[in-house]
Amino acid sequence: MEHSLYIVPRWAGRPDTDFYSWLEARLLESPQGFSSVRALDMPNPSQPTIDAWVGTLAAAVGRTPSPSTVLMGHSVGCQTVIRYLATLPPGQVIDGVLLVAAWWDVDKPWESLVPWVETPVELERVRAAARKFVVLLSDNDPFTSDYARNQRLWEERLGATVLLAPGARHFNNPREPAVLEALRSHFGSDTNARK
Repeated sequence: MEHSLYIVPRWAGRPDTDFYSWLEARLLESPQGFSSVRALDMPNPSQPTIDAWVGTLAAAVGRTPSPSTVLMGHSVGCQTVIRYLATLPPGQVIDGVLLVAAWWDVDKPWESLVPWVETPVELERVRAAARKFVVLLSDNDPFTSDYARNQRLWEERLGATVLLAPGARHFNNPREPAVLEALRSHFGSDTNARK
């Protein structure tokens, strides 16, 4: 299956920040299952709102996304992805989700993050909307110090496969090989051949 990958950046992130451009180039130079990669330009990235960000993702992917779609969120982008999945019609299922530096709450949420932490999401609808959830965490993320609890919540709430990248902090480097490896090993063409 040839996947279309959509990337939702972190708080204050843009398509040209962090590892997004590098990841796109790496995936497209040897596609291994990815035919398109698009990092989204989110509105007002330093004041992200649930409605605006979920709406932007919905406009990019569509209300009825292709079954070959893979969504990747980074930090608050992860919350955007799961909240978008909760809006999909029953029976609409994408191939999978990679959530990088994902959280349900943060140690010291600032004002624009509070609604993301406090607004509930329909987990049953989220679980039903993707075949696979993969979460990539580090053991020293400055925003979620209790990574073991964070891991357990993703496993319990979404049945996610949780991968740990030691020392990766919040995955803000220009290159993040652990992200590339997670995409290739869980959504690349080799995994589909083995199914």
